[in-house]
Amino acid sequence: MACRVSWYQNKASTLARRFSEIFFASATGRGSHKRLCVGAHQNYLKTPLKNLLPWRIALVTYVIGLAMVAYWPTPVDEPIQGTLAKVLNYLHAQGVPEWFDYQFIEASANVAMFVPLGIFAALAMPSRACWQLVGMGLLASICMELGQLLFITARIYSAVDLVTNTLGCVIGIFVIWWVAPPGHHNPRGSKTKVQSRFR
Repeated sequence: MACRVSWYQNKASTLARRFSEIFFASATGRGSHKRLCVGAHQNYLKTPLKNLLPWRIALVTYVIGLAMVAYWPTPVDEPIQGTLAKVLNYLHAQGVPEWFDYQFIEASANVAMFVPLGIFAALAMPSRACWQLVGMGLLASICMELGQLLFITARIYSAVDLVTNTLGCVIGIFVIWWVAPPGHHNPRGSKTKVQSRFR
């Protein structure tokens, strides 16, 4: 047991040191940033990104999942609203700021829900420009909100959801471009610069 605990401690220490090196290189802008943040991850991402079909299947599957959540007849969080309210009341009584409320959690969930969409879109369509990928995320959010407004009386249309959903998509896109810039996972071997994707 002691050997197993020691092994996990060594692994955790190695991971913590690795992430601290990446964070320091990113914050200071030193030349090692490219080697740490891109070169290390390129070995893991370059091979699977040569075949875009799995990522496109994942993208379509995730969009279908989003549609199911968006067009569910009742709010998907309805079963846990009572429990969530009790948890929030307890946290507020313990000194958690009042701004940490249901609206904040809902907005954060909307952002988190669209992060995978941005990730899959960037991986499935590496030749698309940034504004095109963001536009796809915005269009998906608009379709979801319009569907709720026109066809589902139990669901509430919200312009705030458009902003939070799109923000989540943007975060997902930039996560992929930070880990593996487009020039490193172009399946055709193109040397396109990262800046060109922001045209």
